[in-house]
Formats: sequence, structure tokens, C-alpha cells
Amino acid sequence: MKGFDLKQLLPLYNELGTLKYGGTLDFSRLEKIMEPIRLGSQELSIEHLMALKEDTHFPSWWKLPEIKTEELNSLRGLFKNLNPLDFKVIQKLFEIFKNIEIMSCLLRLICPKHYGIYSAPVENLLSIKAETPVKKYLIYLQNLGELQEHYNFERLAEVDMSLWALCCILNEDFLQQNPLYHQIYEEYLKTTNPIKKISARNALQHIRRENLIYLDLAEIFLDTDPEIAGILAGKELEGLVNRLYLEIQVRHKLYPTTKIPEKLDELARRKIISDQVKDELISWWDTRNKAVHWDLAQAEGWKLEGLHQRVREMIAGLRSLREKLFD
Repeated sequence: MKGFDLKQLLPLYNELGTLKYGGTLDFSRLEKIMEPIRLGSQELSIEHLMALKEDTHFPSWWKLPEIKTEELNSLRGLFKNLNPLDFKVIQKLFEIFKNIEIMSCLLRLICPKHYGIYSAPVENLLSIKAETPVKKYLIYLQNLGELQEHYNFERLAEVDMSLWALCCILNEDFLQQNPLYHQIYEEYLKTTNPIKKISARNALQHIRRENLIYLDLAEIFLDTDPEIAGILAGKELEGLVNRLYLEIQVRHKLYPTTKIPEKLDELARRKIISDQVKDELISWWDTRNKAVHWDLAQAEGWKLEGLHQRVREMIAGLRSLREKLFD
């Protein structure tokens, strides 16, 4: 199967938007209306907002808040030759419009070269998490920039449109059943691609910030994937043993070894851990090895359930031991 090409979604944007939502914004018309703002010959005004509000499909997507001319006056001069990732402009717009999607829609229309529309489907597709809507949007723009470079899009807005079109296919069974869209669906699911990598990175960075030790990560993944959970718990076990062994290695000038069972033997011999703890750690190390080496992709249910139970016991035991030894 050939690799997934996000760019193939761009010509399908209007078609998919019509099939799923009955239509999309008239971007060509609205971009022409907003272009003078970017060029500096006009300032963003109520008239510009009315042109957006009066678009046939805008009311189906968003409700434009009541904005006063005085509020728009605070934006004077900010859009001329707008730079990418302009935090000052993004923050100011959000303070006025109080809605990340409407704010991003305006930026996309004023400067499609550097901005795209933020929406729930693309947020979910890329697993974007952040403390504020503005930070979410900045992460999104950075993600779009990566995809623009990889797939050689001319404008950032085109990346956004292609991602949104992909979301339509991924989220709707009736679109997946169409032969043309089904091929795209299969290409996306069955190939590694930059979108999946960005999504995994965003999700794991967020999870990692909230879970600083491997045991916490292991517990999070346990019900979803006991194999991954066992590997993560194994890293906690390895770190615990290495920490204890390093202390006696330096003190007694021991010959270094990389094998966990040998380290456990030495720790028990020197009474750093009891024989019972040593046996438990060896048992958990065996569980870790099964998680690493077993081929669980086609495993029967009983085998997965057995690993799930062993990893659960391993996590609980390691947590208790960690507290006794280090906390």
C-alpha cells in the first residue's frame, strides 16, 4: 500500500463539507474581502464582520458575538503583514471574541498563508492539550507548520482544510463506505504518517507532564494495553534495581554488570533486600520480559488477561516497595 498523502484531501474539502454539513464557507470571496486588512489599506471593521456573518454557511457553524467598534479600534495596525504565530494578535483577538474557532477563522481569512481554523475535529485528531485556548491554537499552528513542510503545501490554511476533510472521513461511516474515500481511509489507518506521529507526541507529552514516574504511566495504560504497561513498569523496576546496585557498587568497588538477576543476587547477598523481595523482583522481571518478548498482537484472550493480572500485581508491588525504600 502506498504512503498516505494528506494533500490528496485538499480538492475534496468542499465536497466532503457539503456531504457532511451541507456546505462550507465561501473562502475565495471572504479572503478577497479580508485581504486589504493584511495589506494595511483597511482596518478590521464591523463591515468585515458582517460580511463574514452573512456568509451562507457561517451561521451553521458559529454565532458571532456582538462587537463594538471601540473594541476593534484596539486592533488597528496589528494585521498589516501579519507574521506567523503572532501571540500578541492571537491573544488580543481572543480577548475580544472569546471564542477560539471564530478568532482562528478571522485570522485564517486575513492571512491564509500563516493561519488555519481551529475546530474540535482537528483538535481531537492531533490530540492537542493545553492550559488555555490560545496555547492550544499556538500548538495547532506549529503542527500545521510541520505538515506544511512535509507535504509541501503552499499555505497553512490548505493544511487545515485537508486535515478537516480527513476528519470528515475518519468520523463518518457513510463516507468510509464510498470507494474513493475508503481508499484514503485505508491508506491513513494502515500507514505510519506525520499526522499520527504528531498526535502521539502531543498526547504523550501531555500524559508525561502529568505522570512523572513510569509506574503512573504503566497504570494508565494497563487496561488499554497490558503489554505497554508491562514494559513501562519494567523500566521502573530496572531503575529501582540500578539505583540500589549503584550504591553498593561504588561502596564495594564491584565489577559492573548489566544483568538485572545478577544485581538482585548481589543486593540480596549484601542484605540490601531480603530474599523474599529478591524473589518478587525476579518474578516481576519475568513479567517484564514477557511483555517485551511475547507477540501479543494475535494473542488469545486468556493470555492477555494473564499478562494484565501479572502486570497489575507488578505495579502494586513495585509501588509499595518504592515507597518503603525511597519515600
